[in-house]
Amino acid sequence: MIEIIVNSRSKSSLIELKKIEEMLSRKNLSYRVLKTSKNKTACDFMDEVIGDNLIVIGGDGTINEVINNYHGKEFVYLAYGSGNDLARSLKFDRNSIDIDKLLNSKEIDDYTVGVVNDKKFCSGFDLGFNADIIKSANSSKFKKYLGKRIYLLEGVLGILKLRKYKAEICWDNNKINTEKLYLLNVMIQPYEGGGIKFAPNATGKSDELHVMIMKDMSILTFIYNYLCLLLNKHHNLKNVDLITTNRLTVTTNQEYFQIDGELVKNSDSLELSCISKFYKLKRM
Repeated sequence: MIEIIVNSRSKSSLIELKKIEEMLSRKNLSYRVLKTSKNKTACDFMDEVIGDNLIVIGGDGTINEVINNYHGKEFVYLAYGSGNDLARSLKFDRNSIDIDKLLNSKEIDDYTVGVVNDKKFCSGFDLGFNADIIKSANSSKFKKYLGKRIYLLEGVLGILKLRKYKAEICWDNNKINTEKLYLLNVMIQPYEGGGIKFAPNATGKSDELHVMIMKDMSILTFIYNYLCLLLNKHHNLKNVDLITTNRLTVTTNQEYFQIDGELVKNSDSLELSCISKFYKLKRM
C-alpha cells in the first residue's frame, strides 16, 4: 500500500497528486490519499500511516508537520509549497523526479533536525525581523494575490518599522545580553525565507546549529547586512556574531518565533538543540 499525504490548500500539490494517481493506476498499484485540512494536519495523519511507502506532497510547513510526528521510516518528499527552502537546500529538482524510481530506490539520506523546546524544525528558527515578516505576511489581505512575493513586500515594510527586542542568548560558556536584538537566526540547512542563503556552511547532516546574531547596530548597518545576505555576500557582513554550537538557550520579550515558515507562540525560555540523522528521505 502506497500512502500519500498531500497539502490540500496548495493547488500545485493537488495537480502533482493527480499525476501520481494516474501513474499508480496505470501500474495497478494500490494507494490511499490523506488530504490535510483545517481539522487534520500532516502531523495527525502520521498516526494513520501503516505501510512502508509514504509520499509527502507539500511545502516546508507540511514537511515540518510530518517531522513533528515522525516514526523513523524513509519516505519520498515532493516540494510543492510557496518557498520550498528545504528542497532547495537538499538540491531536489522536482522537474526531474521519477516517482516510480523513487518508490523503489535504495538510496536513503539521513538528515538532522533542530529542536526548540518540544518542536522540531528542518530548516531554520528565527527571532526578530524574520519572525516579524512571517507574522505580517500571514495577516496580510494581499497574501492570496501576491503569493510568495508577499514576503518581499513585508520585508520592505518591515525595514521601515524595524523592531528591536530584549534577549539573553547563552551557548557553551558564552552569554550575550542585549536590548537591541534585530535578528537571531538558527539554521540546520542553508536556505530559508524563500531562497535566502542564511547559512552557507550548513549541510543538514551535522550535529551543529549555525547561529547568526544581529544586535546593537544602527538600522543602516542592519539594512546593509540583510542586503549582503540577499546578494550572497556573507563575507561582507559587519558587526554580526556567527556561531556554531549544538545547544543554545534564549530568553526574549518577543512573543513568537518562527520555524520552517510557521509562527509559534513563545515561552519563557527557549532551549535549542539538534538531533543528528533524525529523518530519512529517498533519493534517485
